[in-house]
Amino acid sequence: MDKIDLPANHRRSFSSTLFLLEKMTEEIRETLLSEKKLRMQKVDKDLDEAKKESVMKVLDALEAEIARLADKYQLPPQELVESHFLNARKSKAWEILNDSFSKRMSGFGKFPPELAKTFDADIENLLKLVNRL
Repeated sequence: MDKIDLPANHRRSFSSTLFLLEKMTEEIRETLLSEKKLRMQKVDKDLDEAKKESVMKVLDALEAEIARLADKYQLPPQELVESHFLNARKSKAWEILNDSFSKRMSGFGKFPPELAKTFDADIENLLKLVNRL
């Protein structure tokens, strides 16, 4: 296979596209095969085994095509340092939680004042747990 040298800007853009496609592919696989019971997400298992098998074959083909294109366009994998990944996720969780305090939820209507203290204490508790990561 001929290798193609894309300009740097196009290489970064296409690399990001393939990265996100690969993550979506893995998420689909994980959701269809997982027996995990998440508290905040319920997955109704409505696909029969034949459909799941068909989807898995397409996911395998997608992953193979992603690998082929990454080689063809000389796209290096994004390097992930565990500590950086953890810190990025902690920062994002911190941001989401801080936007959840009662005073920040005014865009959804007036927060009931009688609930604010307890609600904010629960958010604070979540923040303390996130900070322990």
